[in-house]
Parts: sequence; C-alpha cells; structure tokens
Amino acid sequence: MKIAHINAGNEIGGGLVHIISLLKELEQDGVDLIVFEEGPVAKAARKEGIPVYVFEQNNRFDIKVLYRLRQYIKEQDYTIVHTHGPRANALIALLNPFIHVYWIMTVHSNPLLDFKDRGIKGKVFETIHRLTFKRADGIITVSNEIKEVLHSFNVSPDRIKVIHNGIRFSESAEQGPMIQSKVFTLITVGRLNKIKGYSNLMDVLRTVEFEEWQWVICGDGEEMETLKRRGRDYDLSGHLNFKGWLSSAEIKKELNQADIFMLPSLSEGFPLTLLEAADVNVPAVATDVGDVKEVIKDSSMGWLVPPNDNKKIKEALLQAYSLWEKNKLSEKGKNLHAWAIRFSIEQQAKAVKSFYQEILVKNPK
Repeated sequence: MKIAHINAGNEIGGGLVHIISLLKELEQDGVDLIVFEEGPVAKAARKEGIPVYVFEQNNRFDIKVLYRLRQYIKEQDYTIVHTHGPRANALIALLNPFIHVYWIMTVHSNPLLDFKDRGIKGKVFETIHRLTFKRADGIITVSNEIKEVLHSFNVSPDRIKVIHNGIRFSESAEQGPMIQSKVFTLITVGRLNKIKGYSNLMDVLRTVEFEEWQWVICGDGEEMETLKRRGRDYDLSGHLNFKGWLSSAEIKKELNQADIFMLPSLSEGFPLTLLEAADVNVPAVATDVGDVKEVIKDSSMGWLVPPNDNKKIKEALLQAYSLWEKNKLSEKGKNLHAWAIRFSIEQQAKAVKSFYQEILVKNPK
C-alpha cells in the first residue's frame, strides 16, 4: 500500500509538526509528501529525509496544477491520498472523481474558525471547505470537539475517527531547572494570533501582585506588535521576553527553564505544545478548549480554566506561584508527564494505520 500525504506547504507550528512527525513515524510503510509550494513543510520534510514532491501553483487559486497531479498519482499507483488543510482538501475534492484512490483527510482545527474575521472572502472559503468533508472516504479529527462540528455539518459519523496528536517523548524526562529559579517563569509556545488568547494573559499579568516573574513568548505572528505595544502600555516590557520563532530543540531548551506552561487559547484541537511541556515535566494552566481536558485530567496535573475567563486564569496563576514559592510546583509537572506519555507519536501512527485499513474494508473499490 502506497500513500501520499498532501498539504499546501505553508504550514507552521502545530500543523507542520503534526505532518512531519507522523510521516517520519510512517516512513517504513512507504509514504510520500506532496505540497503545492516551496515553504516550511517541504524544508522540514527534506531535513527528516522524507520524500517530498512540489507541484508549484502560480497562486492558491491555480487549478491547472491538478492535471499534473492527476498524472503523477496514477503513475505512482497510490492506494491512499491523505490531505491536511483547507487548500489541499479543496483541490483533492476537485480531483477525486478522476483518480481511483481512497481519500483520507485530517481536520486539525475547528473549521468554523479557520476563516473567521476574513469578511466575504472568508465566508466563501468556509463554504467551499465545508463541502469537502462529505466527499472524503474517511476523516480524522484531532479532537472530539471538531468531530461534533463535522456532525453538525451532517457528515456521517461512521466516516469520522478521533485520533489525538502525539509526540516522541524523551526516553528520560528532564525536569526543568535543577535549582529553583529566582524568577517565576511562564512560557507560551505558538503563533501569536488572537485565537491563542495572549491578550487575555497580558491583561491578567498586569494585575498580579508578585513582582519577580517573566513571560517567555515563543512564536511569531500578526499579534506580535500588538502584544509588544500592550506590554509597553501596561509597563510590563521588562517582564516580557519575545523569542520569535524557534526550532524544536530551542523550544525544548526554553521549556526546560520554565516553571509553568500557559495555554490561554480561545480554541484548540489537541495542542502538541501541551505535550511538549509535559515531556519535560512542566505543569500547565490551560483553558478548557478542544480536548485539552484529555491531557490535564485533574488538578494534580495543573489547572483547567474556562476560556476567556481572566478571573479564573489569575486564580490558577496565583496558586501556581504559591506552589512555586514553596518549591512544590514541580510535583504537578511530574504527574502531568506520567499521564501524558500515553499520547505518543507511536500510538498516533498505529491508530492512523488502523483507520486506513478500516476505510479500505468498508469501501472496497
């Protein structure tokens, strides 16, 4: 069985990590990667030795690429094409009637939010994307919340499988700083956009009474300057450490030096960054979005708070600070790690392969 994973090629952050780590785990099963532009996904794939083929579009609306892609899929005799992201989904939806393969897609995020606040063009893109869900032979969602959204679109539930993201956990977990840090260190990892809720966290930090703290901000995005400006307005600039976009190794180094991982998101699927924090025994304060509650199962592992509730975020942060002062915060990190290791990339890949077989049996062609 030969499989091609297809993505636009411009993914960064969790989407990129998901695709590359899954393909790396599946490489013994004969998988290729097809992208529609040179970009971060192709670069990361080549770095990992994953076969990648670029079918360059003149622009994202260029459908002439489909003729070349159709010929290539036939020549390679793929059994399955597995798409990731709205552009790849839309293009394969157009091509699907003309290729005799099974089509699986992974929905990484809430499709109701993918094109939010983009005006009429966003509404058109959302409508097109919604139409693709009924055409795929099988759909993987990374959270139960996304599965329920697809149900609301009248997508048949027997074609949907929830498979949580996974990471390759360290063989021996490293426990942050060996010596209690002198400054209470918060860390966030992810794109700097509105959906991540970083403005809410900034508002909370403006009101905390303790003074010895810093917020390490790993990531880049359209909210960077807005956050910097708000930090200046709140007189917090001395506490903020904007790191920009970092490699996986650099992120792990920063996580190892942090005391608490913050995830104030307004929406998530199944955040890999939370697993990465768990990998190095760093506890978390996270909003109850997506399937985050599947990772932070109880209060022994961290704090789960309602989204957009600054009062609850502050309460959790104050409790974390109190434990940090008593040198007891790391216990929650150890508990989080002990639970989270079940969400491994090995288990994710195993579940994906099982779903492939399930779809082949259900839909003989």
